[in-house]
Amino acid sequence: MDGRALGLGLLIGAAIGAGAALLMAPATGEQTRRQLRRNARRLAEQGGDTLSEWWDDADESARRMARRGMKEGRKAAVRVRDRARDVAPW
Repeated sequence: MDGRALGLGLLIGAAIGAGAALLMAPATGEQTRRQLRRNARRLAEQGGDTLSEWWDDADESARRMARRGMKEGRKAAVRVRDRARDVAPW
């Protein structure tokens, strides 16, 4: 399971668990609303953390691909230069 699926599973599990706990707990309306607000904030923070991790992963992947592309481009340029010298050795 990759990090994205794990993060999403954690968020969904937390939401389901929080909802079940609120439904089963004997609490007043005000207490329940307060708990809902706390849980909503917590889920938003976790979602932000997961989004940040996804962004970091995407950024690193893009950087790796760019480095690889530059490396392959340099190799191709050297091959073209060498072939050009073979054809027209000035």
